[in-house]
Amino acid sequence: MDDSFANREMVVYALYLLGGATDKCHTEDIAFKCFELWPTVFSWTKYSRFPDKEIVRFGLVDSRKVKFGNLVDGRTGQARGQSKKTGRRPTTDGWTLTDAGIKWIENNISRFELAGEITKDHRQKSMQVLSKVRRHDVFALYDDSSQEFYPSIGDLADLLRCRVDADDAVWRDRFERIRKHAVATGQDEFIGFVEKSIEAYRRQK
Repeated sequence: MDDSFANREMVVYALYLLGGATDKCHTEDIAFKCFELWPTVFSWTKYSRFPDKEIVRFGLVDSRKVKFGNLVDGRTGQARGQSKKTGRRPTTDGWTLTDAGIKWIENNISRFELAGEITKDHRQKSMQVLSKVRRHDVFALYDDSSQEFYPSIGDLADLLRCRVDADDAVWRDRFERIRKHAVATGQDEFIGFVEKSIEAYRRQK
């Protein structure tokens, strides 16, 4: 594969290949994928048979910066301790593409080899996820009347396949995954559905 790209661009592409448009991906998985695609760029200098995670981490951090488009969101490693202010658990290692990152991929995918087949596979996965959401009774309620849509927290938990008393972080993550699948495929009706579902969830917590 042509390596005439900036490191941060390669890293964003590798994240996309791993499903980063909809799922959080560990830094080490991204490093290994970069190494598979561009072994001469993402390897140690002395021991070239090993992937260099630090190069990938730098690329991810750069891609997160506003001046480079704010294409990814996440962190490397795990923050220690629970926040005294919010009570939230520490953020774990993982990265996802932002909406801007997904748009960047759409605009630049042709620059990378095998882009057509890869894009097709990822779109198919997202459409399958959204199809399951569409078949759920909660979405049927939204489809009948989006203005009066107010599902119970139990029904929302069933949709998201989580416990009613699950941490807020779990709920946010499940809602965000649906939203990202919608953004990745241009299914705007699901974005409105997610926004209304989050509002209903917050009113019942």
